Amino acid sequence: MNLHRRLTLLGLALLGGAAAAPKDPVKFAATLEQMRGHYDASLMNYRAGDLAMAAKHAKHPANELYAAVRADLTPALQKKFLADYAAIGAALTAKKPYADFQKAMNVFYADVDAALATLGATRTDPKFTAQVISQILENAEHEYEEGVENGRVTNLAEYQDAQTYVARAKKWFDASAARYPAHQREETAEAIGAATAVIARKGALRDLEAAVDTARGELAEISGVQLAAAKGTNATYLANIEKLLSDAKGHYAGGMGGDAEEAVIDAYLDNYEYLESPLAKKDRALELRLEKTLREDLRALLKARPTPAKFNAAVDAALTDLKKARALLGE
Repeated sequence: MNLHRRLTLLGLALLGGAAAAPKDPVKFAATLEQMRGHYDASLMNYRAGDLAMAAKHAKHPANELYAAVRADLTPALQKKFLADYAAIGAALTAKKPYADFQKAMNVFYADVDAALATLGATRTDPKFTAQVISQILENAEHEYEEGVENGRVTNLAEYQDAQTYVARAKKWFDASAARYPAHQREETAEAIGAATAVIARKGALRDLEAAVDTARGELAEISGVQLAAAKGTNATYLANIEKLLSDAKGHYAGGMGGDAEEAVIDAYLDNYEYLESPLAKKDRALELRLEKTLREDLRALLKARPTPAKFNAAVDAALTDLKKARALLGE
């Protein structure tokens, strides 16, 4: 065994069995920032005395987002994240003083920084950070679309997510701006400021879209990764969900429960969330039922390790509801 190979193996041993590099570093980082965004909103509500809303935000990182990054975390960080979620939940349940709740959050934030540090030099690469900021801004725009209509907050949790996501994007921008070309730096800063102002005044969605599109356009010039010509259509999201759920059945039948869960997560986070608003306008009960199925029920079922036949039946029921959604959306 040559010296380079020995040193590589020694490094891995010292890392305590580190996971391989994230297969999608941008998605990994953006998901971690979604977690922090939810916890930022939880802290904001906790401080204001709205413990119910604080709890609503606090459940998303552990219940919804952790599975999307778990495989990309080292075993040590997996343990830390789970311990952090438990500590935050315990502080909420016990109604600890705000300072104690914030302390539990800060421990988690430090562990997120440790997770990002596993990316090595990629973490500060301008091309990488530009992509992360762009993704966070896209997520914020989506949450705003779900949370505000005609200058009125229709879903407080989604509106607050938009606020904290843009704030998180700005943190990344501020930390990275010195590495960006002057023109793109100035234009992006102005656009993020405009997006923040639109959200604060509960302005028109088109105004937020314009600000976010401007920022993402400048960031694309930095990253070299061009934006898609248009957002996905309802038909595209529906087709993606159908394929992912079909894949989930195949994965589970093949004994790959983790892959099945990942497919279900992608069906919800990367696709169904974009259908929630248009579907709710057609059939709110169906929209909520599908949301619960994709976000919670199928994953809970996987954790219970059912027979393949039972899992397939649950997926087929979701596909039946999805067919109804397709008809309602004219697809």
